[in-house]
Amino acid sequence: MTPVVDQREYMTATWIKPNLKGILLYLAILLIGLNFMPSPTFTASLTDGKQSVSWPWLWMGAGVIGMLLLYPFCIWLGAHMPRQGAPRLLTGPLMIIPQGLIVAIAVGMFIYEPPEIHGHLERHIFLQGNTDWGGGCLFAGTIALYVVFGFTSAWYLMLTLSASEDVHGFGRTILKAFWILKFHILAFVVGGTANIGYDSRVTPNDFRNMFLFAGTMYSLSVILICALHMTRFSLRLKLALAPFFTILWLVVGSDGNTQRAGQLVQSGQDPQAIVRGKRHAIMMAWHRLCDETLGDIKELQ
Repeated sequence: MTPVVDQREYMTATWIKPNLKGILLYLAILLIGLNFMPSPTFTASLTDGKQSVSWPWLWMGAGVIGMLLLYPFCIWLGAHMPRQGAPRLLTGPLMIIPQGLIVAIAVGMFIYEPPEIHGHLERHIFLQGNTDWGGGCLFAGTIALYVVFGFTSAWYLMLTLSASEDVHGFGRTILKAFWILKFHILAFVVGGTANIGYDSRVTPNDFRNMFLFAGTMYSLSVILICALHMTRFSLRLKLALAPFFTILWLVVGSDGNTQRAGQLVQSGQDPQAIVRGKRHAIMMAWHRLCDETLGDIKELQ
């Protein structure tokens, strides 16, 4: 005999009852949607000095209603997502935007300030780049995000491959790995290219070159993780080795990732071509390779 399902109970359980995955999904969509919400228009008169603000109430109301209507859909979608442990949940796609927001707030408000403000040229040298003050702060946040996601995406990929029972060849495993990381890759491309326009203000193309460098590190990490997946190492050892190339970058870049590292420059001023040491020389060689191959963004515009 087929059991009778109370529709009201079904709606309460799957559409309204909160679940962690649904809430994380809704918060991610909410944060993205806030960037597209219409802003108020400020007008000022030069003759009488009066100022006024006009609010697009209609469009703002429509946006709020749309966001509210998305809540039950996100909750339902979260309830039907496959089960996964806390480590995969915390390093997976649902945490990309929350992690990005936390890192951006931490770097922008508590960790990084341009050296021109505090005068300590060696402080946070790994994050220094782009001589525009606003661009420099955005560059520091971008580099910090590259590092954080270098760890979390590596762990997520390793955990996901280890949880899979399918056995494929090395080539198919690499293709599967890129598919698993599709949302991480999308976030990397969108976030990494968002501020490349700052490179047109000074000669060093820090945003573009470091975007390509991080992409290279991520690609090498995928190859390494797929190779580790083919071994019989313990999962703990695999997780320890998964972010190897990100850790290697932290070591090499600890003497500076850009030409601007360790220099006191004014906004828009080109830094001097000074090589600080062997590790810094490796990063400078990468910048020369990118500039010789792709050209200078300022001259291309």
